[in-house]
Amino acid sequence: MTLAQPRRRIPDPRDRNARLAWLDGWWDRSTVHLARVAVVGVGALGNEILKNLALLDFRQVTIIDRDTVERSNLSRSVLFRPRHEGQPKVTAAADTLADLNPALRVDALHADVVHETGLGHLRGQDVILAGLDSRRVRWWLNRTARALGVPWVEGATQGPHGHAMAFLPGAGPCYECTFTDQDWRALDDVASCRQLALDAAVRGRVATSPTAASIVAAAQVHLAMDLLHGRPVVGGRSLLVNLEAPDLMVSGRPENPACEAHTRFEPVLDTALSARTATVGDLLAAAAPTVGEPATVELRWDSVWEFDCAGCGRTSPVRRARGLVPHSTATCPDCGAERRPVFRHRLGAEDAGLSLAAVGIPPLDVVEVRGPAGSAWLELAGDRAEAVPTGTDRDSHP
Repeated sequence: MTLAQPRRRIPDPRDRNARLAWLDGWWDRSTVHLARVAVVGVGALGNEILKNLALLDFRQVTIIDRDTVERSNLSRSVLFRPRHEGQPKVTAAADTLADLNPALRVDALHADVVHETGLGHLRGQDVILAGLDSRRVRWWLNRTARALGVPWVEGATQGPHGHAMAFLPGAGPCYECTFTDQDWRALDDVASCRQLALDAAVRGRVATSPTAASIVAAAQVHLAMDLLHGRPVVGGRSLLVNLEAPDLMVSGRPENPACEAHTRFEPVLDTALSARTATVGDLLAAAAPTVGEPATVELRWDSVWEFDCAGCGRTSPVRRARGLVPHSTATCPDCGAERRPVFRHRLGAEDAGLSLAAVGIPPLDVVEVRGPAGSAWLELAGDRAEAVPTGTDRDSHP
């Protein structure tokens, strides 16, 4: 007896997605075309993630990375070419993606995601995929995505090993839920004794296998597809890849009900303010009807407000996030002594005349203002026209 085979429509050779459309229920054209996806980190994992998104015909992708292409990247990064050496990774990736899928519109941000990228770039996404090699940035992204209500998909590799897992906003465990004392100590490895950023030359490197990166990134994109299409996803369940054995395993993690990462930015208010033109006073005035007065602007990081030199008595303004101030800059240019950084994380009425850009707040950020009635988070939506390139503008949020 011959079993009847399902009838398939003959693919139209002019439709690049004809074979994808045969994957009934797994790939939906309108879902993929309308999805807004951010990829944070454009190394080996990020390259593979972006390649898969382009082949699946995604149309709107934001990519964020602060690094430039090095020769050693060419052995494990499918989108980089020799001509890209020295270019920002996001620019190089966007260049190759334009050939791979001309319909894919890329918002490429060459910036530090923690300190130089406005949270509005992440707030409007349907899912965030991470290809990061920094545990501290993963920790930050976990807290930020959860607070913004955006699911994110984590991936990591080390040699022939790797894992992929999804974290859901407001449901199930998060990346931080199972942190131990050792994990917390590891987060401090990126800071110097003065709590300034380590210089690039002394940052660690992670051994990466292109084969492991390919498998882990494929699992990440598959999880993202499930999230976008409304299929069940178990938050915190990890696919563990071991290419040495070889072996694939699934492992879960418990939720910690007392986890400090389980917070939400509420309410988030859209404003017409711009980081480039608005002042601290403007931000306080916009929030006053919601939070009351007096109020303060709560910075997302410790700001190195100034350097004080005990050697010559000179005070030098800095006003940059601690993570962007290398330890090498603590040396006084006048007398050669090591200067003491003065930190601030809160701004008030005495700072009203300072522009938001001058105090290190990036364009399109979501900024907390705290007053007697509580906190509100204000998005600097006045930056949207400049922050999102022509051709990628879209409704602010779902």
